[in-house]
Amino acid sequence: MPTYGMGEAIREMRMRLGYTQEELAYGICTTGTLSKIENGRSIISKRVFEALCSKMPGIHHVWISCDTKAEMERSRLCKQILLYLELRKMNEAKAAMEQYRRRKEKDNPFCMQFDLYTQAIYQAILKKDEGKILPKLKMALAVTMPDYKERFRAKKKAVLLTYDEVYILSNMGIAYAKKDRSERAYSIFCFLKEYIRQQEMDLAESMKINPMILGNLAWLLERQGQFREAVKQCDECMEVCILANKYTVLPYLLCIKSRCLTALGNLETAKKSRQQAKAILGIRNGIRSYGGFEEFYKAQEPIYVTF
Repeated sequence: MPTYGMGEAIREMRMRLGYTQEELAYGICTTGTLSKIENGRSIISKRVFEALCSKMPGIHHVWISCDTKAEMERSRLCKQILLYLELRKMNEAKAAMEQYRRRKEKDNPFCMQFDLYTQAIYQAILKKDEGKILPKLKMALAVTMPDYKERFRAKKKAVLLTYDEVYILSNMGIAYAKKDRSERAYSIFCFLKEYIRQQEMDLAESMKINPMILGNLAWLLERQGQFREAVKQCDECMEVCILANKYTVLPYLLCIKSRCLTALGNLETAKKSRQQAKAILGIRNGIRSYGGFEEFYKAQEPIYVTF
């Protein structure tokens, strides 16, 4: 009964959103498998269900957990890794990533993809082997979207993304920007911003990824010297973060805003934003990995992950 109920919910949501089985199944399972799931003739794993759900916001409530012990352990490690990376706890992140690697299913594309892109984020944060970051991210995206270049270029079919694919694309945008390919980076972040808007996610769902996308767009605009647009983007993103009580991203936004306002000559408001960023980082002890607030402020770091 739970399998049929979940399959029925998936079919109804897919049809309501106007997606074909091919569009929804792409990169996750075959169209035939999705058809069996929707008709209650196939048992669905949590990982496949979550991947389908992340392309159809609003369906998570129907999940009835039937995880194996191994699945629960991998899920726990995934959450730990993302949180450690967000908080810049790099030793803990490395240890959790090593545990995940030992426990991942070798033939599971989701495990392979997660391992690849978190390695790339880890390297990006530490500025280690930076020439390998973009190729690794492209490899990770190709695991579930082997023809991603053609799909984004053609736009004949709906491009639906899992949360992991959104993380990968956002970090590809960062990598392109750092290679001085700003136009490519800008197109990625604008696409992601519009994608999230069109998906009509509820606040809890959008907060998993929206601050990262909006914040990185502001970061890119600052790099391009578009200071007024960057400030507007920061204000939009901060409003979302405050509504959802998501404060991890705020110091990044406040620092971007402060630097842009300084460039625009609005020194008083720039100072206030800078002080607010320092206060939030002080509460979170978030400046320890940078050695101090001045180092954090000058680093002009993007947002690699939000959790």
